[in-house]
Amino acid sequence: MTAAGHSQPGRPGTVGRLRSRQAANPSGALGRIIGRLMVKDTGAANDRCLELLDLAEPRVVLEIGFGQGRTVAKLIGQGHCVIGAEVSATMVNQATARNRRACRDGRAELLRGDGKLLPFADGSADMAFTTHTIYFMPEPQATLAEAARVLRPGGRLVIACRVGDDKMPEWMDPDVYRIPTIEETTTMLGAAGFIDVCHTSGGTPLQETNWFTAHLP
Repeated sequence: MTAAGHSQPGRPGTVGRLRSRQAANPSGALGRIIGRLMVKDTGAANDRCLELLDLAEPRVVLEIGFGQGRTVAKLIGQGHCVIGAEVSATMVNQATARNRRACRDGRAELLRGDGKLLPFADGSADMAFTTHTIYFMPEPQATLAEAARVLRPGGRLVIACRVGDDKMPEWMDPDVYRIPTIEETTTMLGAAGFIDVCHTSGGTPLQETNWFTAHLP
């Protein structure tokens, strides 16, 4: 999906296609390396998500696509509980190892999911966020609806992502990075039941990040 006036780039080379696939679903030895790089690349965006969630008191937080579990550990350290879904078995293993004690004592529940359905009961979480994952969701509309289901009434969702209104880096494979526009993301959030959708942007031209905040009635 792209915005009007922005043409899709051609297919990248072999390295770009491999990097794109691994970003979407890190696996094996290369996936573990990619996971470590993603921790560095997404750390600031994750921290901004937590600021926008405004976690003033202990909460149950849903993270969709928790990667190596860096932000899970940060939330646990701040006194919150975390439930999370991740498509990559490699990342589930690494995040569980990183947060082993919290997973044992029930402060964290980190499960593998299919990127469409969230393996948690209705109303399980107070807040939710996801960083640079919406492009990889098989059906983002369905996943956002699932986030609404898992959140309690009044729950807040924050999404950090690129948007299709901006030019994609040449290495990104458009067959993997299906990047929605600002309007498309806003529409999907509304259709999922979220209200008061707010969009902001920041970062650099090389790594522009957009944040969408919304909450349930």
